[in-house]
Amino acid sequence: MRLVINTGLSCLLLSSLAVQAGCGVAFCSLNTDAGIQGAWDKPGVRLDVRAEFIDLDQLRHGSHKTSPSGEPGAHDDVRTLNRNLLTSLDWNINQDWGMTLRLPYVNRAHKQLENEDNGQGGVDTALEKFDFSGIGDLQALGRYHFYRDDTSSAGVRFGLKLPTGSIHKHNSEEDAERALQPGTGSVDSLMGAYYNKRVDHLSWFVQGMWQQTVHERDDFRPGRKLSLDTGLSYSATPELNLMLQLNLQHRAKDRGSNAETRDSGLYSASLSPGLSYRIKSGTQVYAFVQKPIYQYVNGEQLTADWSLAVGLTTQF
Repeated sequence: MRLVINTGLSCLLLSSLAVQAGCGVAFCSLNTDAGIQGAWDKPGVRLDVRAEFIDLDQLRHGSHKTSPSGEPGAHDDVRTLNRNLLTSLDWNINQDWGMTLRLPYVNRAHKQLENEDNGQGGVDTALEKFDFSGIGDLQALGRYHFYRDDTSSAGVRFGLKLPTGSIHKHNSEEDAERALQPGTGSVDSLMGAYYNKRVDHLSWFVQGMWQQTVHERDDFRPGRKLSLDTGLSYSATPELNLMLQLNLQHRAKDRGSNAETRDSGLYSASLSPGLSYRIKSGTQVYAFVQKPIYQYVNGEQLTADWSLAVGLTTQF
């Protein structure tokens, strides 16, 4: 059985490299769902555990790199280091129906400069830090194959993102801003469609997904997201797959009194070469390096030049 690991966020996780807000809250946008990719269609349960390293250390304005402005009364983001663990439990109920539960664990370190007018025509700056860990927002997704033949399949996905992540992480003085928190506090609807195809040693897939907030909390409404992802997998040997992925994403601006509306929302495209290796029947390890090839952000936001994801997937 071939494992096709390809482009997908989220996100959950999210969800791209997906920059989420001015502080650079981020998850890699890889899709390791073998049911979507057509690499797994037998009834049963599959566990996928993925570790991500995303170092957002470059401030960007529009499509160009920039430097902190030092505007009095505002803050300048310096760096956000994300070390995420994303666990997915996938159940193929039968050949047509399946469901996925996906839960992130976030370890995040953030630095920003607070700029204060010193009353003498200058600006005093102070370094503020946030360092915290916690679970993020749970995704619960259903899957239905409405078309299938010997080499391809197509289907739809639907579900919810639930507000299981904290929105009150803080340092010794104050809560981190909402866009930096492990959770958004919102309930979001998720809808999408996919198609996959296998020809000899080559497999490919395409998937589109839409995420829209349906219930917000404490006047923070995350921007709606639209993603389009495609990927190729080549079986070089019975154990080794070589892969290349492309992620396209648009995220609208966050809204509400607790949002940084000006410094949120983006367009991005990323390429992710990777490989997987089968260590035993039904169990593979994999690794990807993700490289943004185009990023356009509203206002000023932190971005990364590259990110890394490694993981293990096994079937029961």
